[in-house]
Amino acid sequence: MRRLLPLLLLAGCVINADKYPRPRDLPEQAIVTGLRILAIQAEPPELVPGETAVLRALIADPDDVSDNTLWVACGPDRASDFGCPFDPAALDEDATIEDLIAAGVIGFEPDLPPTLTADAAWLDELSDDERLEGINWTVNALALPADAPPDDEFDFNSVESAFKRVVVSEAPTPNNNPGIVSFAVDGISVDADAVVLVDAGQPYELAPVLAENAIETYTFRNVDGEDERRIEKLYAEWYATGGTVDEFNTLDPFLESTWIAPSESEVEGTWWVVLKDRRGGIAFAQRRWRTR
Repeated sequence: MRRLLPLLLLAGCVINADKYPRPRDLPEQAIVTGLRILAIQAEPPELVPGETAVLRALIADPDDVSDNTLWVACGPDRASDFGCPFDPAALDEDATIEDLIAAGVIGFEPDLPPTLTADAAWLDELSDDERLEGINWTVNALALPADAPPDDEFDFNSVESAFKRVVVSEAPTPNNNPGIVSFAVDGISVDADAVVLVDAGQPYELAPVLAENAIETYTFRNVDGEDERRIEKLYAEWYATGGTVDEFNTLDPFLESTWIAPSESEVEGTWWVVLKDRRGGIAFAQRRWRTR
């Protein structure tokens, strides 16, 4: 009993409890309170050698603190679990286009839209079966602050960033992004430029309206060298700047999520939905709301 007592006391306390926030004190994942990159889309999401993907980031910036987005890319030999390594010194004001390309820069928005072109040589060392599966190139988006400090004080560790892997392959059925044609609130399709008036404290059903070809059937070569026909399974992630999101993740055929409006009146905000197909395809949509 004497040995158990200290263990029981330790089990009830947290060492250095004030250093890190406790899980219950962390903000809800679905609620956007500041600058966040919610998704990155490549169009198309799977490239054949010689093809070019156009990149687009879904950036939530409710406080309007960012005005530029830097894009970098790297191959599987340089990518890590955190994306692409990048040396900020490459952004020196005397840097040439060649210097930026060598550092992996592929875009700087809004002036230089990001693109990624698959070099035919990227698959040269692969077998025929490996070419069907392909390789992953990684692209990083970094949302830069509007009021950046001087170069010698700038800290890239504080920059909001996200990365995505883009497949380069010779698959017979390369992936396409799932299509979202509209955004529905309680079953009513809402125009992209509309502001939806909602009642404070009331629940609403949000749903993406999918294109007819949003779910694809594709060919996959398994470990036995046999080709299988598979069907994509879509899922969605839901975000909002206020209120409560009951279901952060939803799975097809039940992609709807229930959102409860804030209890205060005259509050404005945004909903976002990010649709994924588990093969790298992504689509997203957003709408504005305001409580009466």
